[in-house]
Amino acid sequence: MKSKVSLVKAENRYKCIFDSLKLIEEEVKNSLRHKKIIIKPNFVSTRNQLAATHVEHVKAILDFLKEFYDKEIIIAEGAALGNTFDGFRNFNYLELKKEYKVEFLDLNEDDYELVDIVNSKMQKISIKVAKTMLDKNNYIISPAKLKTHDTVIVTLSLKNVVVGSILNGDKSKIHQGYKAINYNLFLLAKLLKPNLASIDGFVGMQGNGPVNGEPIEVKVGIASTDFLAAERIACEIMGFNFNDIGYLYYCAKAKMGNWELDKIEIVGEEIENCRKKFKPHSSYSQQLKWK
Repeated sequence: MKSKVSLVKAENRYKCIFDSLKLIEEEVKNSLRHKKIIIKPNFVSTRNQLAATHVEHVKAILDFLKEFYDKEIIIAEGAALGNTFDGFRNFNYLELKKEYKVEFLDLNEDDYELVDIVNSKMQKISIKVAKTMLDKNNYIISPAKLKTHDTVIVTLSLKNVVVGSILNGDKSKIHQGYKAINYNLFLLAKLLKPNLASIDGFVGMQGNGPVNGEPIEVKVGIASTDFLAAERIACEIMGFNFNDIGYLYYCAKAKMGNWELDKIEIVGEEIENCRKKFKPHSSYSQQLKWK
């Protein structure tokens, strides 16, 4: 069965996101069932808005959901640098409580379970992962951005969920060289893959991401209940070879979603009308050494 990926091109961020979600509304309803919704934004930086999930992205998701979901929604993040609630304040997330039924959770303060990954010698080690993100009764929505990365080429909806779910102090344990980090992201994806990928490409980040890159305007929104299919379309738009991205390659080989273009149904805009070549990170050639 083909996976449906919506692709919308619009003149503002909110419309890109909201319209991309509306195009897959039935898929979202069917996959949601009776689960509790967790929205997991990305605060790799709690100060640089370009590096973080924009609050307008989350507002578009909340407005989409309120048409058929009336329960409280948890907005959960575990910042890598700085205090998570500084990010909520700096990016105006706390204002959402005035209009929506939401609560905020710092995943760095959550209960945790120990999960096994590998080190640079491919030996087993354990890391602390937030229980909220591991709970299969929760429906994880990942609002991510089109961004380049300094070790795994691109960071999109999957990496946002995986790394943000690791408690601070243990996040660095997955960074054990190019081979280990790609394999670790894949191992953790088996437990932490998002139920809904929502990717903001209105203004992405190219060059030295995930924090210090340059803005690149693409004006697109991507959404799918198959995270791998969404990542494949994102890679196509950014001009990266999907097979060069180690953790996504491993996920594809493990059949964690559809990644072949002939198994993806794109609704909305055509890829050809959305392509915009991203400048890779300066360490791009080194990053390919995961192979």
